[in-house]
Amino acid sequence: MTEQKTPAQAAAGWYLYLREDPDDEDIKRRFREWLASDPAHVQAWSDMNVTASIMAAVPSVQQTTVISSHISLRQKRTRFSAWKFVPACGVALAAVFAAMAFLPSDMLVRLRADGYAPVAQMRDIRLTDGSRIILAPRAAVSIRMTSSERRVELIQGEALFEAQHDPSRPFRVTSGDVTVTDIGTVFDVRADNNATTVAVREGAVHVASRGSTAATRDLYAGEWERITGAASNSGKQAPTSVGAWRDGTLIARDEPIDVLVEALRPWTKTRIILADRKLANKRVTGTYDLTQPEASLRLIVDAYGGKVASVMSWVDIVTAR
Repeated sequence: MTEQKTPAQAAAGWYLYLREDPDDEDIKRRFREWLASDPAHVQAWSDMNVTASIMAAVPSVQQTTVISSHISLRQKRTRFSAWKFVPACGVALAAVFAAMAFLPSDMLVRLRADGYAPVAQMRDIRLTDGSRIILAPRAAVSIRMTSSERRVELIQGEALFEAQHDPSRPFRVTSGDVTVTDIGTVFDVRADNNATTVAVREGAVHVASRGSTAATRDLYAGEWERITGAASNSGKQAPTSVGAWRDGTLIARDEPIDVLVEALRPWTKTRIILADRKLANKRVTGTYDLTQPEASLRLIVDAYGGKVASVMSWVDIVTAR
């Protein structure tokens, strides 16, 4: 196993390996080598077992497997319970540890991108034609400027565009099957969960989708459209609220909690895991502070019977109370 970013993440990965192949002697040998190589690994594994015990909450009749080994740390031999876990802890728990062990990396995205904003940071890009792109955290774009067209691909995330209108050289933003063409405007585009949302702050844009002819239309200030494959829906909002994230504000209008959690994730290095499906579908209206994502998360879920448990300081698990 290749060691993960931190001892805690590595411990989560070893938990999965050992759970899936408890009788594999080679895995157990390599695990012991990893465990013995650093006292921090011992502490991380101890923390992992405590976390697993709390989260699994399995009945006492289930068996817990324990394998012990002698480990030498700092020339001092100590008997240590090398690994233990609850084999029947369930798919949900395994998924949680998978998320903990293998955090998403933007490395490949960054290789493709001409512009990228790190976690919890925005980036302001000024183009040679005077147009401006403001990237939300973890957003990425590629940019192609030619004599006949200005084209920006939103690779992931959300961005606010202030386009200098030039009919002879259209300004276009693509996201998946969706193409947004400027008609002299300030507009926002968000890509998430295989959907693209376009909202106009000033002026107008033309929206077209290869996947849905019904989605093809002009949008004006205060109008938005969300396109998912062949389906689309639209509505209106205050124009000044478009791109409110630029000022650190998350505005929810009858939004499911899982959508709000997705909006909070780029603003924090803490991994947020929403583990309760019923809670995820609860709908919320309110205004929240993106610069305080953990506090906002608690405000969002608390009113609907949810709670947030912090695990090893870098994972927040949201469940029902």
